[in-house]
Amino acid sequence: RAGIGILCGYGALLLTGLQHAPSATVIGVDGARVLATCIALSTTAALMILLKVVHPPAGATALMVSLGVVTNPYQLPLLEVAVGILALEAFIANRIAGVEFPIWMPRVPMSAEGVKLLAERLP
Repeated sequence: RAGIGILCGYGALLLTGLQHAPSATVIGVDGARVLATCIALSTTAALMILLKVVHPPAGATALMVSLGVVTNPYQLPLLEVAVGILALEAFIANRIAGVEFPIWMPRVPMSAEGVKLLAERLP
């Protein structure tokens, strides 16, 4: 899912010609950067909805790339690895704390009522 945000963010940079521009944190935000951000966020959201893999943090990933925080193509796979490590850390920490995370992979079988509630929450 973060891969969608990375690809959409970098695609927006390519479309607006900002792939080699300094980061918005260095030079500020201008019209081209706003356009790149709009393209990145809207395409990320559309693809996630279309593919039924909605994951709001992927929008933050697209935002980081489109604002130029991460623009080097060699850094993009590292960003994906970092997201994977963060997800693994969340899985482990939540399991240690006794929190059923992710909700589609509980440690103990769910009751019929729990399965019904889960089915209502998932797309």
